[in-house]
Amino acid sequence: MPDPFHQTSKISADTYRISENGIVNAYLLIGGKKALLIDCGLGVGNIRQAVEELTSLPIDVALTHLHCDHAGGRNWFDHYAHHKKDNLGILYFLSSNFAARQLLKMEGRNEKLSKKNKHAKRLLFGDTCVFDLGGRLIRVMNTPGHTPGSTVYLDEKEHLLFSGDEVEPWLWLQLPGSLSVEKWLPNAKKILSLCDEYTVYGGHHKAALPKEEIAELVSRGEELVNGAKGIKVSHGVFAYPDNHRREHPVIWYKKVE
Repeated sequence: MPDPFHQTSKISADTYRISENGIVNAYLLIGGKKALLIDCGLGVGNIRQAVEELTSLPIDVALTHLHCDHAGGRNWFDHYAHHKKDNLGILYFLSSNFAARQLLKMEGRNEKLSKKNKHAKRLLFGDTCVFDLGGRLIRVMNTPGHTPGSTVYLDEKEHLLFSGDEVEPWLWLQLPGSLSVEKWLPNAKKILSLCDEYTVYGGHHKAALPKEEIAELVSRGEELVNGAKGIKVSHGVFAYPDNHRREHPVIWYKKVE
């Protein structure tokens, strides 16, 4: 029986978006010799089963960042990899089952975490890492902000860019381990500069991220850095008072004294 918690859609040649019940996205890229799973969900259901319905090739798992909704399915696999800058204690806590259960509770979800059958080996990579899938090279680019090791994956063959949460319209920079808006902004601009060459897919958006939304998010960041007026404190972090609806780009971030 297909795993009922994961919904699959084809977005390009040998490339699939796997939604974990609308909570978060993972992406499967299939090459000639192996496949790459970018992120692995929160840990609801069995994402490995969903992947194996699409390919019988060996699977590498690589994370955009070390948070529970992107790393929670890692123990369905033999190993997983992430950028070495996310090799931090606070991020291992934020990628734990405890954090995942709290996130489900916060979102008012009824899903339960599944029991995994492996203990995945952790691998770390740096800025020069390239995943060779066989006739398909996937290059990594570190874009610190949401976490220090936040990474985007560039598929130069299909002109796809997988950005995790780094330019999500509802951007969280208020979490422990997140960097300041000032440090995030140059990296968001790097992603924006690639939008004419690459189609961008994020961690939670239901389709490709429009260039216009990324540009608006960058504009919000510039306003914050330059001291825009009309910003108020809400729940201990800053937010725009007129745009609390999810359809508009909003940046939540820590106050820096």
